[in-house]
Amino acid sequence: IVYKGNPYADHNSTAYATYERGVEVGCWGLCINAVSSALYSYVQRFLLPYIGLKGLYFMGYFVFGMGTSLIGLFPNVIATLILCSVFGVMSSTLYTIPFNLIAEYQREEEEQLKLQGSKKSPRGTGMDCAALTCMVQLAQIIVGAGLGGLVNAAGSVIVVVLSASAMSLIGCIFIALFIRYVE
Repeated sequence: IVYKGNPYADHNSTAYATYERGVEVGCWGLCINAVSSALYSYVQRFLLPYIGLKGLYFMGYFVFGMGTSLIGLFPNVIATLILCSVFGVMSSTLYTIPFNLIAEYQREEEEQLKLQGSKKSPRGTGMDCAALTCMVQLAQIIVGAGLGGLVNAAGSVIVVVLSASAMSLIGCIFIALFIRYVE
Protein backbone atom coordinates (compact mmCIF):
# COMPACT_ATOMS: atom_id res chain seq x y z
CA ILE A 1 0.00 0.00 0.00
CA VAL A 2 2.69 2.47 1.03
CA TYR A 3 5.67 1.68 -1.19
CA LYS A 4 3.77 0.30 -4.19
CA GLY A 5 6.62 -2.09 -5.04
CA ASN A 6 6.32 -5.16 -7.23
CA PRO A 7 7.51 -8.57 -5.97
CA TYR A 8 7.31 -9.94 -9.52
CA ALA A 9 9.53 -7.28 -11.10
CA ASP A 10 13.09 -7.98 -12.23
CA HIS A 11 15.40 -8.24 -9.23
CA ASN A 12 17.59 -5.38 -10.45
CA SER A 13 14.66 -3.00 -11.01
CA THR A 14 13.49 -0.04 -8.96
CA ALA A 15 10.07 -1.64 -8.48
CA TYR A 16 11.64 -4.70 -6.84
CA ALA A 17 13.95 -2.58 -4.66
CA THR A 18 10.91 -0.61 -3.57
CA TYR A 19 9.12 -3.85 -2.73
CA GLU A 20 12.11 -5.04 -0.65
CA ARG A 21 12.18 -1.73 1.23
CA GLY A 22 8.47 -2.17 1.96
CA VAL A 23 9.10 -5.66 3.34
CA GLU A 24 11.87 -4.29 5.56
CA VAL A 25 9.65 -1.55 6.96
CA GLY A 26 6.85 -4.11 7.31
CA CYS A 27 9.11 -6.13 9.60
CA TRP A 28 9.47 -3.06 11.80
CA GLY A 29 5.69 -2.83 11.79
CA LEU A 30 5.48 -6.43 13.04
CA CYS A 31 7.91 -5.55 15.82
CA ILE A 32 5.74 -2.59 16.83
CA ASN A 33 2.73 -4.92 16.70
CA ALA A 34 4.39 -7.39 19.08
CA VAL A 35 5.47 -4.71 21.55
CA SER A 36 2.05 -3.04 21.58
CA SER A 37 0.36 -6.42 22.05
CA ALA A 38 2.51 -7.15 25.09
CA LEU A 39 1.99 -3.69 26.55
CA TYR A 40 -1.75 -3.69 25.96
CA SER A 41 -2.06 -7.16 27.49
CA TYR A 42 -0.44 -5.74 30.62
CA VAL A 43 -2.56 -2.55 30.62
CA GLN A 44 -5.79 -4.54 30.25
CA ARG A 45 -5.73 -5.60 33.88
CA PHE A 46 -5.68 -1.95 34.97
CA LEU A 47 -8.53 -1.03 32.62
CA LEU A 48 -10.68 -4.05 33.52
CA PRO A 49 -12.15 -2.65 36.78
CA TYR A 50 -13.19 0.55 35.01
CA ILE A 51 -14.69 -0.66 31.75
CA GLY A 52 -15.18 -4.42 32.24
CA LEU A 53 -14.64 -7.29 29.82
CA LYS A 54 -17.32 -6.15 27.39
CA GLY A 55 -15.84 -2.64 27.33
CA LEU A 56 -12.34 -3.99 26.70
CA TYR A 57 -13.65 -6.23 23.95
CA PHE A 58 -15.48 -3.35 22.29
CA MET A 59 -12.54 -0.98 22.70
CA GLY A 60 -10.09 -3.46 21.15
CA TYR A 61 -12.22 -3.91 18.06
CA PHE A 62 -13.00 -0.20 17.80
CA VAL A 63 -9.35 0.90 18.08
CA PHE A 64 -8.38 -1.70 15.48
CA GLY A 65 -11.18 -0.66 13.12
CA MET A 66 -10.32 3.02 13.34
CA GLY A 67 -6.57 2.39 13.03
CA THR A 68 -6.86 0.19 9.96
CA SER A 69 -9.19 2.67 8.28
CA LEU A 70 -6.62 5.42 8.90
CA ILE A 71 -3.89 3.24 7.36
CA GLY A 72 -6.10 2.80 4.28
CA LEU A 73 -6.92 6.51 4.06
CA PHE A 74 -3.40 7.82 4.78
CA PRO A 75 -0.95 5.27 3.35
CA ASN A 76 2.41 6.70 4.31
CA VAL A 77 5.31 5.13 6.15
CA ILE A 78 5.19 7.08 9.42
CA ALA A 79 1.41 6.81 9.84
CA THR A 80 1.48 3.11 9.01
CA LEU A 81 4.26 2.35 11.47
CA ILE A 82 2.53 4.29 14.23
CA LEU A 83 -0.78 2.62 13.48
CA CYS A 84 0.80 -0.85 13.53
CA SER A 85 0.28 -0.60 17.27
CA VAL A 86 -3.47 -1.10 16.71
CA PHE A 87 -2.73 -4.56 15.32
CA GLY A 88 -1.15 -5.39 18.67
CA VAL A 89 -4.23 -4.11 20.48
CA MET A 90 -6.38 -6.36 18.33
CA SER A 91 -4.27 -9.48 18.78
CA SER A 92 -4.14 -8.91 22.52
CA THR A 93 -7.90 -8.45 22.59
CA LEU A 94 -8.55 -11.48 20.41
CA TYR A 95 -6.39 -13.81 22.50
CA THR A 96 -7.41 -12.65 25.98
CA ILE A 97 -10.93 -11.23 26.26
CA PRO A 98 -12.95 -14.10 24.73
CA PHE A 99 -11.16 -16.59 26.99
CA ASN A 100 -11.81 -14.41 30.03
CA LEU A 101 -15.48 -14.22 29.03
CA ILE A 102 -15.64 -18.01 28.77
CA ALA A 103 -14.14 -18.35 32.24
CA GLU A 104 -16.69 -15.89 33.66
CA TYR A 105 -19.61 -17.58 31.90
CA GLN A 106 -18.37 -20.94 33.18
CA ARG A 107 -18.16 -19.59 36.74
CA GLU A 108 -21.73 -18.24 36.47
CA GLU A 109 -22.98 -21.58 35.17
CA GLU A 110 -21.35 -23.45 38.08
CA GLU A 111 -22.91 -21.04 40.60
CA GLN A 112 -26.36 -21.48 39.04
CA LEU A 113 -26.03 -25.27 39.20
CA LYS A 114 -25.03 -25.05 42.89
CA LEU A 115 -28.00 -22.79 43.66
CA GLN A 116 -30.36 -25.23 41.94
CA GLY A 117 -28.84 -28.11 43.91
CA SER A 118 -28.04 -29.97 40.72
CA LYS A 119 -25.46 -32.75 40.85
CA LYS A 120 -24.91 -32.40 37.12
CA SER A 121 -21.37 -31.26 36.35
CA PRO A 122 -21.00 -28.52 33.75
CA ARG A 123 -18.80 -29.05 30.74
CA GLY A 124 -15.20 -28.12 31.36
CA THR A 125 -13.68 -24.73 30.70
CA GLY A 126 -10.97 -26.47 28.68
CA MET A 127 -13.57 -27.76 26.22
CA ASP A 128 -14.97 -24.26 25.71
CA CYS A 129 -11.49 -22.76 25.31
CA ALA A 130 -10.55 -25.45 22.79
CA ALA A 131 -13.70 -24.73 20.78
CA LEU A 132 -12.93 -21.01 20.84
CA THR A 133 -9.35 -21.59 19.71
CA CYS A 134 -10.61 -23.73 16.82
CA MET A 135 -13.04 -20.99 15.81
CA VAL A 136 -10.29 -18.34 15.82
CA GLN A 137 -8.02 -20.54 13.69
CA LEU A 138 -10.84 -21.41 11.28
CA ALA A 139 -11.69 -17.73 10.91
CA GLN A 140 -8.07 -16.95 10.05
CA ILE A 141 -8.05 -19.69 7.41
CA ILE A 142 -11.27 -18.36 5.87
CA VAL A 143 -9.95 -14.79 5.84
CA GLY A 144 -6.63 -15.90 4.35
CA ALA A 145 -8.40 -17.87 1.62
CA GLY A 146 -10.76 -15.02 0.78
CA LEU A 147 -8.35 -12.09 0.77
CA GLY A 148 -6.51 -13.19 -2.37
CA GLY A 149 -9.71 -13.14 -4.37
CA LEU A 150 -10.73 -9.84 -2.80
CA VAL A 151 -7.40 -8.23 -3.73
CA ASN A 152 -7.64 -9.60 -7.29
CA ALA A 153 -11.20 -8.31 -7.64
CA ALA A 154 -10.35 -4.86 -6.30
CA GLY A 155 -6.99 -4.64 -8.06
CA SER A 156 -5.33 -3.19 -4.97
CA VAL A 157 -4.09 -4.40 -1.60
CA ILE A 158 -5.70 -1.40 0.09
CA VAL A 159 -8.89 -3.46 0.16
CA VAL A 160 -7.27 -5.60 2.88
CA VAL A 161 -7.08 -2.84 5.48
CA LEU A 162 -10.39 -1.32 4.48
CA SER A 163 -12.23 -4.65 4.72
CA ALA A 164 -10.48 -5.37 8.05
CA SER A 165 -11.68 -2.02 9.31
CA ALA A 166 -15.23 -2.64 8.13
CA MET A 167 -15.35 -6.13 9.68
CA SER A 168 -13.93 -4.79 12.92
CA LEU A 169 -16.57 -2.10 13.15
CA ILE A 170 -19.25 -4.73 12.43
CA GLY A 171 -17.65 -6.72 15.25
CA CYS A 172 -18.20 -3.69 17.53
CA ILE A 173 -21.91 -3.80 16.74
CA PHE A 174 -21.98 -7.54 17.42
CA ILE A 175 -20.20 -7.05 20.76
CA ALA A 176 -22.58 -4.26 21.77
CA LEU A 177 -25.68 -6.33 20.91
CA PHE A 178 -24.79 -9.94 21.71
CA ILE A 179 -22.06 -10.10 24.34
CA ARG A 180 -23.62 -10.43 27.76
CA TYR A 181 -22.14 -8.11 30.36
CA VAL A 182 -20.06 -9.89 32.96
CA GLU A 183 -19.07 -8.19 36.23
